Amino acid sequence: MDKLDRLIHIILLWAIGALIFAMMGVTFTQVIARYALANSLSWSEELGRYIFVWITFLGMAAAFQSKAHIALDFLVSLLPSKPSHALSILNTLLVAVVGLALVVGGISLMKFGMNQRSAALGIPMYYVYVVIPFSGAMLFYFALRASWKQIISGRQMTFDEKGAL
Repeated sequence: MDKLDRLIHIILLWAIGALIFAMMGVTFTQVIARYALANSLSWSEELGRYIFVWITFLGMAAAFQSKAHIALDFLVSLLPSKPSHALSILNTLLVAVVGLALVVGGISLMKFGMNQRSAALGIPMYYVYVVIPFSGAMLFYFALRASWKQIISGRQMTFDEKGAL
């Protein structure tokens, strides 16, 4: 399972990197078109915004797996070992609940987006919204795996560690 975790994480990171590169290319093309050719591209701002949404949602799941999210561990560090460990498990389970909420809410939004088209690109909004349940599922998976590892290892997840959980 650890190999699968690493594979999913690497795929997410590569996808985020490719999206950042695409966003940079769209923005650069818009700047060149506006200032060098005196002709603004009508679709570039919308595409850049949608790419940014994808980067944000995919980055949420990847950041959790990388332990790159900001953490307030003041209470965890004050508690004795067993309550601290239980609180850490509760925290990762709550993150799993957030991931599940993104899946449910994202599916609902995707259904709504089936009947909408974007203004400039004319693509179905379904393509923009599909990242929400996908990233929610990834977050749910990573959080459940982290909770399970904390339970079987008997120690809390620390944000000082590097690599996969």
